[in-house]
Amino acid sequence: MYCYHCGYEIDEEKLEKEKSSLEEFKGDVNSTTTISYVCPRCGHLIHLDATEQDIKSLSAASHAEIQRGRNSLASGMGNICIGSIALILAIVFLRLSFKPGQQNKLVTTCPEFYVCLILFVAAVVLLSVGITFAVLGVKKKKKYESLLTCIQDKTFIQ
Repeated sequence: MYCYHCGYEIDEEKLEKEKSSLEEFKGDVNSTTTISYVCPRCGHLIHLDATEQDIKSLSAASHAEIQRGRNSLASGMGNICIGSIALILAIVFLRLSFKPGQQNKLVTTCPEFYVCLILFVAAVVLLSVGITFAVLGVKKKKKYESLLTCIQDKTFIQ
């Protein structure tokens, strides 16, 4: 179930496990009873029967979520690029810490080795954050593009 105002996807089964709608209505449920949920992100009511205005609002929210997914993907790709550069520089500084005066042995007390360690740590952090943002951005973008396709094909059912 999606919020018509912000496009947030809500898991109804999880909400029903926490607080059952049958307990809320105390068993007075008939065919005219409408069950609605409150969106945890924006606070608007979400109901099952969608009007044309609700669908338009959901479509606009889906476009906004797709843009957020693209922004997350771009941010992730930027972090991956900077992390890759830091990793290459770390490898260069690691190679510089092998001193020819010491029979090409690794010298761990030279400044090149410390720079290498710092760049390795920065590269790992940037690459992990970048990959995480990129994957989340692609997932969000795919999910909301699929939702827009369902809305355009008039096969969307809440």
